[in-house]
Amino acid sequence: MSNIAVIYAGKYGTTEQYARWICEETGGDLLKAEECSAQMLRQYETVVFGGAVHAGRIVGIDRFKKWYPKIAGKKAGIFVVGLNVMEEGQQQELRELNFFKVESSFKMLVRQTAGRQRKLSDAETAISSLPCWFFPGAYDPAKVSGTDKMMMGMVRKMLAGKKVSEQTQAEQKLLAAIDSGADYTDRTLVAALTTWIQL
Repeated sequence: MSNIAVIYAGKYGTTEQYARWICEETGGDLLKAEECSAQMLRQYETVVFGGAVHAGRIVGIDRFKKWYPKIAGKKAGIFVVGLNVMEEGQQQELRELNFFKVESSFKMLVRQTAGRQRKLSDAETAISSLPCWFFPGAYDPAKVSGTDKMMMGMVRKMLAGKKVSEQTQAEQKLLAAIDSGADYTDRTLVAALTTWIQL
């Protein structure tokens, strides 16, 4: 058994692929999120969690947030995999949606009107301070069905409704991926994460 746990949560295999590459580079143990527990993770010195982006949410992140207080003191990091995660603005949005408790519009309005900053809980502060890496994913239209297919259709409709001149380069790339499929996975991108693990 290794002293490194690499946990993954995803739907179509891309997050697992990155997790496998990380394990191959570090000798870590590959673990499915749904088969893990905080108790199991206590035996590792380093814990890395990876989740795929699905409708703006990082798959499995809520599970990891429950584990994290119980593995305090471990070296821990997060990686996120998705088609459209390489822009800084998108990365910040994903952090805000997934690392912090959702604040109601009313509470936000009252707080902002009073000129107050949002006070983070200890758990939010701890999770948001963890190192986080973002990796581009893959999309195969033939593998997608049901609700996922419907949601991608809605994204496509929204993007296609904009004039080409108003679309960002990332939006054009995403639109092309939805229509024809794409594989942006790149093993070389895990180097910074694996170096951090081995420090």
